[in-house]
Amino acid sequence: MEGGLPDSLFFDLTPFPIYPDNLEVVSLKKTPQILWLEDHPTTVKLLREEFERHFGLEVVSSLEGLRERLKPGSTEPDAVLLDMELADGFHGTDALKICREAGLRCPVLVLSNDESLKSRIQMLSFGIDDYLWKAMDPEEMLLRIRNAIHRHAGVQEPVGFELEGLHLDPVQVTVHLLMETRTREILFSKIEFHFLMKLLRRHPEPVEVERLRTEVWKLPVLEHGTINTFIWKMNKKLEDWGYRISKSGEKIGLLKKSP
Repeated sequence: MEGGLPDSLFFDLTPFPIYPDNLEVVSLKKTPQILWLEDHPTTVKLLREEFERHFGLEVVSSLEGLRERLKPGSTEPDAVLLDMELADGFHGTDALKICREAGLRCPVLVLSNDESLKSRIQMLSFGIDDYLWKAMDPEEMLLRIRNAIHRHAGVQEPVGFELEGLHLDPVQVTVHLLMETRTREILFSKIEFHFLMKLLRRHPEPVEVERLRTEVWKLPVLEHGTINTFIWKMNKKLEDWGYRISKSGEKIGLLKKSP
């Protein structure tokens, strides 16, 4: 325990996800356009908001819709996401065949409910660029889609997330603050790092406390006093930065400090 708080709030022994390819600091010069084959409206509703924060999104719900969208002369998307099991009895391999027949040069990824090793190996052996599953962390999902687009486009960008001199590197799990005369490293636990990265990704929008509880702290219950103490500790570490972490109601976000 640290000051009466659960150790799990500050120290996470679970391996932190490492993303080996280029991550996002500066977006591509144009917003990447994603074509998504998905015939379950509930799934589209759950993920649409996350996707549309980073990509232009076009959804088709059938193989015929996919074939029509990829007909000769049409604009090629920057990436295609394919569902594995379609309601009309078709499989992701049928959709992949349509993509191949269309001569797509963009990355093609699978986004499926099936997390089995057998399915992943099967589809990767068919030449897809990555295999994602719908229950994975949305942050990892978006980064892997972005990475696939970057690899195909030959984009070489700095690694990490940045806001007004504060740079987070998810590969090295480090935080650096650019000051007037030097760059200072700020030490965070993995939980604190993941928490701050969530806030940076959503900025200027705040993040729901419930989402942070389940995706960052991964605790069944979290009292408001515990959250406030956690934020206070974070702001102490970030006292030289131009933003502060602020909680309003059931949301937490970043606020620019007054001059």
